[in-house]
Amino acid sequence: MPSDPQPTRLGFLVPERNVTCEVEFPRYLPDGITAHFSRLPRAQAELKADSLVQMMESVEAQSGLLTKIDVQVIMAACTSGTFLGGTGAANDLGTRIKRATGIPGFTTSTAVADALRAMGIQRFFMITPYPHDITATEAAFFEALSFEVTGTDTFACTHSPMIPALASSEVAEMAARHADEIAAADGLFVSCTNLATMDRIQAMEEMLGKPVVTSNAATLWRALRAADMPTGDIGCGQLFTRKLVH
Repeated sequence: MPSDPQPTRLGFLVPERNVTCEVEFPRYLPDGITAHFSRLPRAQAELKADSLVQMMESVEAQSGLLTKIDVQVIMAACTSGTFLGGTGAANDLGTRIKRATGIPGFTTSTAVADALRAMGIQRFFMITPYPHDITATEAAFFEALSFEVTGTDTFACTHSPMIPALASSEVAEMAARHADEIAAADGLFVSCTNLATMDRIQAMEEMLGKPVVTSNAATLWRALRAADMPTGDIGCGQLFTRKLVH
């Protein structure tokens, strides 16, 4: 009797206090694809730029742990930690993963840029959970990639555990308050892999009449694309029906 085929395994590096990716990703993965996680240590819970960037120093070591289970791709699944070093650092993190493991590596920040291009979004309104200074740095990051951030709002969380305490309904409510601004843009981007969003994307797209990209949706979509896995309409927004734009 033939044995069942081995699943396709996707690898993710998450900040040590991230509790959201491990909940959201498995819910939307097609049959035969599984998500596996390694944690990036960070000494403090306070959301400070230097600490978030320093967290990426362990990317090689934590990626190495995922090689033991034959993952097809490794995503540095953190938005702030991958954009705060600038566009060059965001690209270099993926290169570092590949150099250390031989496995294709990407970051959430570059995945978001890929997702925005795939959705035809050039001008977007942005929601984040970060302090105002980190939100401003993120806007500058995307502006440097030739996107236009038309406006921002933030929950202004000061410490990491405050972010998963926010319900996805609160994100949708904030988006609704900015519906007119989002309508004047090409779409909405919701940042942070520790902020729950995926169960609300489809409803937000219907409410706003605009495409919605979130950090977690972009990270999972890019991982599936890197592993050459089918996506289609999996119930969390238009992005999963789109291909990479080269």
